[in-house]
Amino acid sequence: MHKTKLFFNVIIALTLVLTAMGSVTTPVQAGNGNDEPKADPRLLQMAADNPDAIFMVIVQREVKNKDVQEDDPETDIEKEGGKVKQQFTMVESFSAELTGKQIIKLAKHKKVRWISADALMVPSAAAGMESVRDEFTSNTYTGNNGTGTWSVNWTEGNQYGDASVSTVNTGTFQVAQNSSCAGRIRYCLRVDPDSVGNYVYRQVNLSGFVSVWLSFYRNNLLNSNLGTSEQVQLQISSNGGASWTTLQTYTSKAFTGAATDSFDISAYASSNTRIRFLVNQYQTGTRYIYFDNIEIAFTRPSAFLSTIKADQLGLNGQGVTVAMVDSGLSTKNDDFKSGGISRIIVDQSFGNHINTKDEYGHGTHVAGIIGGNGAASNGLYKGVAPEVNLINLKVSDKDGMTYESSLINSLQWVYDNKDNYNIRVVNLSMNSTVAQSYHTSPLDAAVEILWFNGVVVVVSAGNNGTADGPSTIYPPANDPFVITVGATEDKGTGDLVDDNLAVFSAYGTTDDGFAKPDLVAPGRNVVAPLSDKVSTAYTAHPLHRVGDNYFRMSGTSMSAPVVSGAVALLLQNEPNLTPDQVKYRLTATTNQNWNYSADQSGAGYLDVYAAVNNTTTESANTGIMPSLMLATGDDAIDFNSVGWNTVGWNTVGWNTVGWNTVGWNTVGWNTVGWNTSTWDD
Repeated sequence: MHKTKLFFNVIIALTLVLTAMGSVTTPVQAGNGNDEPKADPRLLQMAADNPDAIFMVIVQREVKNKDVQEDDPETDIEKEGGKVKQQFTMVESFSAELTGKQIIKLAKHKKVRWISADALMVPSAAAGMESVRDEFTSNTYTGNNGTGTWSVNWTEGNQYGDASVSTVNTGTFQVAQNSSCAGRIRYCLRVDPDSVGNYVYRQVNLSGFVSVWLSFYRNNLLNSNLGTSEQVQLQISSNGGASWTTLQTYTSKAFTGAATDSFDISAYASSNTRIRFLVNQYQTGTRYIYFDNIEIAFTRPSAFLSTIKADQLGLNGQGVTVAMVDSGLSTKNDDFKSGGISRIIVDQSFGNHINTKDEYGHGTHVAGIIGGNGAASNGLYKGVAPEVNLINLKVSDKDGMTYESSLINSLQWVYDNKDNYNIRVVNLSMNSTVAQSYHTSPLDAAVEILWFNGVVVVVSAGNNGTADGPSTIYPPANDPFVITVGATEDKGTGDLVDDNLAVFSAYGTTDDGFAKPDLVAPGRNVVAPLSDKVSTAYTAHPLHRVGDNYFRMSGTSMSAPVVSGAVALLLQNEPNLTPDQVKYRLTATTNQNWNYSADQSGAGYLDVYAAVNNTTTESANTGIMPSLMLATGDDAIDFNSVGWNTVGWNTVGWNTVGWNTVGWNTVGWNTVGWNTSTWDD
């Protein structure tokens, strides 16, 4: 097999195996004995099964053995034909490409602390639509087979006032049983265009809905051989039939045969939207067109500003900077401007990207939830902190994929520039695809260093939740210090009484015994700015389009920026709060008066109004040990000297905990995935 193909296949298999297997022994548990392999057991298994395949890994050094008379691991790797990729200055580690047998040998090296896979990252977004639908399961005009109910039954009429219209069993329109219907021998709506002006319509209340799509099966068997020009028009009205717009005209020569037709009717959504089939030109003879599975699918946008009570505060995030690590940020409208001046103050890319534009569509949406001002929607679709400054750190490609190395490099940039731009918050709407202890994850160590240096890190919990119970929590959502956010469904209202945890929202206990998420926020059907009409998300998911300037997504990718925006409001009001104080304030003021479960939703529902109006300065995370990776550098933490088990880390001076103790440029990140986005049209 070709070397490149073999490498790719092993990486995919490795990701699957590491994801499927259970918890892993950590260096803390293993004790780092020299005779015991110091590597993720799942990685060792893959290495043993594929001794000649190439793996991308992260190697952590054992600093306490740095004076041992033995070659450094990098030297041994090069001697064995492996490749050292990048050195990390933040934690004593580097990335490398090794064969399976090299991994097994290196795992017993005296100067190696731990070897883990270099994981792939994925985004966290989804969708979800309601519908009215008629499948014509019986010989009636009353079918209701969707999640919602039509306002009226199918009703026949004539546009010229002719009272002699037919019934369900006779005349121009009939619910007939025929093999030309969608399910072969079953019922469907049959049209015989024998009289001009005859029509049949049905009405639905679409007030307040977006992304409204009409679709149906049609089988056009009108026959052109007789030289007639019969026409059946599909029409729509947004005012109860006072005026009509033709969407499509079916003739003996146009749109013939069987197919499924779809139409974006969002512009016609109202309290009395009607669709109808109208005979515009008639025929002689017996020829039919059949319609079946007639459906209008729609979505009520999240009312997240009302749900978290951000609309009750006189705050807008002005003066606070939020760094958004995502797929980039595009500005096709003025939603990210104030007074004609862009609030995107820095654009940077990490990885092999030629620009900082959002070619996927995820990052612009996330940024809009944090700080869009809704300019292109007259303020309808604005974010939580519409005057906040934004930093665009692009790490992923047009498919939303990236590697941990790119992610960590972007966090290194935040660390180096946080004071220059007053970066107080970092939003990470992404997760790794490989679960591990926060003591062995370089990504977890990176977010902790930012946290200990005054930057609040907000992370999506992940979209791998199910209705069956707890799910795996992946880095960096598993880190005990950061704010991990799950997603709720607010049903399009500010009232929490009918809210519930979104079924995709991940929750559970991490490998280290910490319950996640920390709190939840709206993350279902959130409308925010569109990046571009050529973006991957826009072209691949047409049902999510909201006009020309906005897009609808769901997922913990959306709930995390809701919290990031809320943090910006809190810090605008109280700029001296530490990250631990911010986390405590948010979790201490949550709302639990809804369909609440502590196991699934942590402290509860975000209530930013209560958080801002609370005065506590207590700190979260008291007594939690930081990642042991922070104890591996030249300027490492001496846990014993600070009494880690008795203090809150906000009381410790963290100026010596910096990126210079870790070499991050060498991590290989091909096993990170963006599983925080989902599409459930």
